[in-house]
Amino acid sequence: MISRLVLQSLSKDKLSVFLFHKVPLQCDPLVPFDVDMARFEHLLDHMSSRLQVLPLEEAVARLHAGRLPRRAACITFDDGYPDWLSGVAPALLRRNLHATFFITSGQFDGVPLWHERILAAVRRLPGPLLDLGIPSLPAQSIASLDDRRRQVQRLEQELKYLTLTRREQILQQLEALAGVKSTDVPVMSEPQLRDLHSQGFGIGAHTALHPILDYCSAEEAEREIGGARERLQAIVGASVTGFAYPNGRPYADFSRLHVDAVKRAGYRYAVTTHWGVADAGTSPFQIPRFTPWAERDWHVTYQLLRNLMTEPLQVPEVAE
Repeated sequence: MISRLVLQSLSKDKLSVFLFHKVPLQCDPLVPFDVDMARFEHLLDHMSSRLQVLPLEEAVARLHAGRLPRRAACITFDDGYPDWLSGVAPALLRRNLHATFFITSGQFDGVPLWHERILAAVRRLPGPLLDLGIPSLPAQSIASLDDRRRQVQRLEQELKYLTLTRREQILQQLEALAGVKSTDVPVMSEPQLRDLHSQGFGIGAHTALHPILDYCSAEEAEREIGGARERLQAIVGASVTGFAYPNGRPYADFSRLHVDAVKRAGYRYAVTTHWGVADAGTSPFQIPRFTPWAERDWHVTYQLLRNLMTEPLQVPEVAE
């Protein structure tokens, strides 16, 4: 009761936005700390009993019009996974909850998510060592499951901050060692995306190939930002108005130049991954998000309250 009253007070004119990614029925042994479906459904019940969940585009508009209700919150997902249709979407519909899905469009042109390609390759690598012959990635053991988990984390961290060209080169080298092909990785299909859209969920763009925008040339960034919107609009037959910055940390992953590119591409709002909540002074092109990871309900509530008191980081924007 006390936490509800505190939440009611702290949430005035503030918008909480939750971020999720893949939500498997059961966690992959190589990424055991993902939020699985049982945990996700419990979080949905916990959040919906305390918060007023709104569509993200509507919430952003109401926030800046001064008409946002107390305890307002939104649910978002990044990347694009085919099993959303059998797990996440039905769980949301059963509770009459809206969500916005930010999709990488490259998978509709035969390029699976790069971190899913790492998982598929590491799972199949012959042991006992992973040796790519790359000085920055020295040979390390993959003899045990724990070893392979560590290699997944290491490869994701190392490949994340490479150019698209260099990242693809190493991915292909890794896949060749493992004897797998990128086409072995499940991707979302165009009919699945249309199905998600037809169920009333929001569809946003998350670039084409999920690069760190600060590591793209200006031309690459424009293609990744604007091209993804055009591709997704062509699939769903409707306007795509929201964008999610890959990795999403202001200054570390994107800059003012990319905020400007998002505006030029025709989006109405964009989301980051910096903790905090949006208020009337927050740019609609830098809406913060966070993921509650605690196991116990009281801890999730504490994280939500703490997030309501967190000032989000934003890159400066050119006044219009």
